[in-house]
Amino acid sequence: MNRKRITHIIFLLAVALTFVCLYRSCYPFFGYAEEEVYTSPEGTNTIIVKYDLVCRPDVFKKGLLWDKKIWDYPSSGFMETIHFGVEWLSENQILLTYDDVTHDEYDEKYVIDIPG
Repeated sequence: MNRKRITHIIFLLAVALTFVCLYRSCYPFFGYAEEEVYTSPEGTNTIIVKYDLVCRPDVFKKGLLWDKKIWDYPSSGFMETIHFGVEWLSENQILLTYDDVTHDEYDEKYVIDIPG
C-alpha cells in the first residue's frame, strides 16, 4: 500500500513539474513577442523590456523566480516593429525613449523608477 502511494505521488510530481516547465518555456509565445535585458552600470539592477505582439513595451525588474512588472506602456501599439532605447540615469532610474525617424512629433520619453 505504501509503495503504491509513493509511486502515485512521484508520478503526480513529475506531471506537475512537466506542466511548469512547459508553461515557463511557452509563455513568451502567448504573452510577449520579444524581450531585451539591460543591466545597470554597477550591476545591482537588471530590467527586462518585453514587447507584445503590437510592440508595446512593458518593463520588468528581474527577480529570482519571477519578474516583477514595474511599468506599462500607456498608449496603443504600433503598426511596425519598433524598439525603445534604454538609458540608465542612475542605479534605480532609467530613461525609456522612442525616436520616430520619419516624424519627430511621435518621439516619446519616459522616466521610470526601479523599486528597491
